Amino acid sequence: MADRLLKVGDVDESVSSHFTQAQIDSALTQIRQQAGVQAATAVYLRPLGVDFRVQRTGTLQTNQYILGVPPDFEHTYGSLHNSQGQTVSSASLRSGEVLLSRSVARSLDIKPGDHIQLTMHGQNGTLNALVRDILSNDPVMTGGELAANGSYPEILLPLEMLQQFSLHSTHQSLPPNLICIKNVGGPGSSQAVLTFLERYFHTPTDTHGRLPVTFNSTIIHPLNPKFVEYTGGNPVANKGDFLTTSAGRQVDLFLPVCTGLLISMGLLLLVLLCLFLAADRRMELGMARAIGLQRHHLVQALLIECCGYSLLAVVPGVLLGLGALKLELLTLSTLPSLSFTSSAGFPLQLWINWQSVLMVLCVGVLTTLIMTWLTGIWISHGNIVTTIRNLDDPHRQVSLKDLLSELKTAPALTRRGVILLRLLRAFFMRGPLCLLVGYLVLRLGQILVVGWLEQLGVGVLIGGGGLFLTWLSTVFRFPVALARWLGRMLVGLGWLLYGLQTGAGTLLFVFSTTLPPSGQLNNEELLLGLLFSLLMPLIGLVVLVLSNSDGLANALHMLLRQVPALAPISRTSLSYPLTFRFRTGVAVSLLSLVLFLVMLIMTNNFGIGQQLVDTSSSSSDALFIAAQNAYTMSITRFLISYLVIGILFGAVSIGVIAIRAVAERRQQIGMLRALGFSRILVRRSFLLETSFIVTLSLLIGTTLTWWLVSQIAYATSKDFSVPLLPTLDLLLGCYLVSFVCTVVPAQQASGIIPAEALRYED
Repeated sequence: MADRLLKVGDVDESVSSHFTQAQIDSALTQIRQQAGVQAATAVYLRPLGVDFRVQRTGTLQTNQYILGVPPDFEHTYGSLHNSQGQTVSSASLRSGEVLLSRSVARSLDIKPGDHIQLTMHGQNGTLNALVRDILSNDPVMTGGELAANGSYPEILLPLEMLQQFSLHSTHQSLPPNLICIKNVGGPGSSQAVLTFLERYFHTPTDTHGRLPVTFNSTIIHPLNPKFVEYTGGNPVANKGDFLTTSAGRQVDLFLPVCTGLLISMGLLLLVLLCLFLAADRRMELGMARAIGLQRHHLVQALLIECCGYSLLAVVPGVLLGLGALKLELLTLSTLPSLSFTSSAGFPLQLWINWQSVLMVLCVGVLTTLIMTWLTGIWISHGNIVTTIRNLDDPHRQVSLKDLLSELKTAPALTRRGVILLRLLRAFFMRGPLCLLVGYLVLRLGQILVVGWLEQLGVGVLIGGGGLFLTWLSTVFRFPVALARWLGRMLVGLGWLLYGLQTGAGTLLFVFSTTLPPSGQLNNEELLLGLLFSLLMPLIGLVVLVLSNSDGLANALHMLLRQVPALAPISRTSLSYPLTFRFRTGVAVSLLSLVLFLVMLIMTNNFGIGQQLVDTSSSSSDALFIAAQNAYTMSITRFLISYLVIGILFGAVSIGVIAIRAVAERRQQIGMLRALGFSRILVRRSFLLETSFIVTLSLLIGTTLTWWLVSQIAYATSKDFSVPLLPTLDLLLGCYLVSFVCTVVPAQQASGIIPAEALRYED
């Protein structure tokens, strides 16, 4: 905060535009007549408008800021100070003398007395100047510069000297383009002055602080402390050039996407837990329905129970979130400085108030209740007879002909509405309605020119095509298993290929220095585009692998038969994951998603993300590349540490599935024990099931990661190399964590007594 106030000086408001000299004179006259204005002046600011060469070192620096100031500049801005804290007067600058801001001098090691040669963009000739002194800060005049809170390499010179040079080189006048205002009594009079400025210039006040500032339209910039405190929610707001690097883009774009994916993983795990909780009490719920309880009573009972669980879970969840946030702030605070637009070493402190903690607790509990409510509605619609007898619900697809005839003969309007909804659901699940929805979303995205909406539309179209193919195959009397396999293969291949094709540009932008596909830095569109670029190929590959998991299981069975210790369980240990594919799919999706994200970051940043130093380059270039590599390493370690939470989600889901497997297969385990299976074989069977799920996840995450990184390497003309040691550590860590979560259920299964398991169901 103090650093930002120092850059603003005493300026409370400013107005930027492409003024003429007559407009400047008239505006200054009107502004100075206001009772709330103490002083006003006009300067010329051109961002990224000048290159200069230091004669002592021969170093060339491009795209610097130039600031032409009049003699009364300090009456409005306040006193200028050099790096030793001494007062420096811009009015005393002689012809050919300039002042340099701190960022310029720091990046090129310029000292007072050095001679520099200025070349202004769009003008002929060069301007030779002597560095009079080095300022202690970087003056800020616009809201965009203040909002980004970067450091700006400014060259201050007399406005008259700049205008004479422009008149000599281009034969055109150079009027000021920025009016700076100092209020009477400081920022307390800002509102009255801003109201006058809005009325005089016929434009509203800019409260967003757009950067870069454009001078082709009139913009009113409020520079009061309330605006100084505004950072736009960006955790790296004080490191402007950080966002132009690959590591910075990963924090700015990849981190929110990863956070959203982790939240989604937690919700999916919550649904799985609710389903298992209801499965354990399936007979009880059926008996409750049989004696007269309504569906909403079952939902309420489930909500009350899960509410208690959520209240117990929010405390460790908040502590874990605070730890992750503290790690992020610590990482960003210790980032090195790359160049002129970074305020290196700017500390970011964790500040918490009780309102924010209470809000997080309430949102966590509310989210849990919503997911429990949706799951409870699904569970409460089970068949009472099959539930009491603990049988599987019959899977029967109602024909469209029966639904249409039922719609015609339905006596009540309410009944017709219910049947109509069932009919729409049937058309959606068979594909036609899904294809229509996908086409409408695609057309909407094309009309609005929104890339992620087009991706969503194509994804829904591909899903609808798979459903439609499955339905057509059953209509033409194909076997049901073959029809489902054809539909899943179409969906999996379509999502995988389309996701790889459309996501290449977005991933290339995030993991390299390439510009975004659209050429514009629209964060919202990039975030959603990145989300679809990650999810679509991954889900497609998961669908493909699970659709062909029988073949993979058979191949694994043939290999395990060659191992004497595993041969007896090579078939039985793989049958359970293939029987309950929904549970297996959830566990594989969770673990493969986080493995894919971690390996994508690690393989790219530890491999092609590292910049090589050219031996012929200068020492400043070598230091710049070293700082970039330090950026990349720091951010990579933080992101990997952050995503470890997702590995825990995947491992916990595997452990939950294993616990449920012990309860469901108690009699089967007792029969195996009675046939001669030892406790060691039972333990090995559960561990082998876990290894099968982890292997599928590793296969999906590794394959997709290596393909994408190889494409990024090819597009950037770099050699693709896999960091072997970190990759092996990750793979072994996943196996280890998953095995740890499975050890307790496996031990419980091995301790089952055969006689009791065969005699009793529970």
